[in-house]
Amino acid sequence: MLLLIAAATMMTADPTEVRVRRELHAAPRPVRTFLVRRAGCNHWGGEEGYDVERAAQIADAARKLRCRQIEADEKRIKRKYAKSRRVRWLLATTRDWDTLP
Repeated sequence: MLLLIAAATMMTADPTEVRVRRELHAAPRPVRTFLVRRAGCNHWGGEEGYDVERAAQIADAARKLRCRQIEADEKRIKRKYAKSRRVRWLLATTRDWDTLP
């Protein structure tokens, strides 16, 4: 049964998402870690602080993810892995994603 569900999911999955999943698996750990952080920053950055408690939750998540330094960290990753087509593609493709497959 699980195989049928997995097969059905793969058949309907977006080809870009399938490729991202595959490339993420093969990417260096620092790149995967960065991409997860950036997706988290994108997610929390799009949330609304509709009350004091929610605003504090958002601010805490952004602090833990070090969202203020995400652009500088991305530049560092780009320099370190400048020759990697995989890394360049992942960085560009997932730039605005707020979750990763």
